[in-house]
Amino acid sequence: MTNWKQQGLALIAATLFTTNIATAANVKTPKAVVEVFTSQGCHSCPPADKIVEKFSQEGDVLAISVHVDYWDYLGWKDIFASKENTLRQYGYARSMGESQVYTPQAVINGRDHVVGSRENAIMKTISKHNSLNQGLTVPINASVNENSIGISIDADARVGDATLYVISMKKSQAVDIKRGENTGKTIKYHNIMSAMQPIGMIKPNGLNIEYPIADLKRQGHDRYAFILQSMDKGGNPGPILGAVYIEDF
Repeated sequence: MTNWKQQGLALIAATLFTTNIATAANVKTPKAVVEVFTSQGCHSCPPADKIVEKFSQEGDVLAISVHVDYWDYLGWKDIFASKENTLRQYGYARSMGESQVYTPQAVINGRDHVVGSRENAIMKTISKHNSLNQGLTVPINASVNENSIGISIDADARVGDATLYVISMKKSQAVDIKRGENTGKTIKYHNIMSAMQPIGMIKPNGLNIEYPIADLKRQGHDRYAFILQSMDKGGNPGPILGAVYIEDF
């Protein structure tokens, strides 16, 4: 076979392989976003962590494990915790008029909070938001090709000055906890938030962007969410207006 034919066939094969990778991406639009503030050093958190696992397997609700660091002093440093996650939880407390934070805490659509281990309370809150048209009311359109993720949001008076964020997550990881309140337990965590980065504010004519897949893959995560969230006048996180998440690419 001549060299140019070999090169041509290799190019076709590479193109097909790349296309298959892009086609395999799974884009989902959830009916709600539930952030579960948790800690490996919190003895009451494992039941809430199991609820995150259940939601992540069912796929209708985007449940995110947000690990905080204020229980690390009990003897075990949470390997997923960050100061940024803790500050996010305190920001919710301020926007909701609360004087303290706790774990496990489930924040639903950035609007309400309940104890993170109470699945029925979480589902009732989701139903309440949807019945009052206070859930994820702004569609986020996402498409994936071999090089980028396309995100578009139509002009919508409800959006205001909301910001689009990308949340990087690890799909799951088991941790052997050797000290603290959960000593001796092996707990598997799901949808573990590692980073949350703003992409841009929504303008009156909406938003249309291309986000490079190469940038996401360099971070080493395997699940990503794009959420549209408003802020209160103090700059604290407010209602989440729309969301989409992408996996398997």
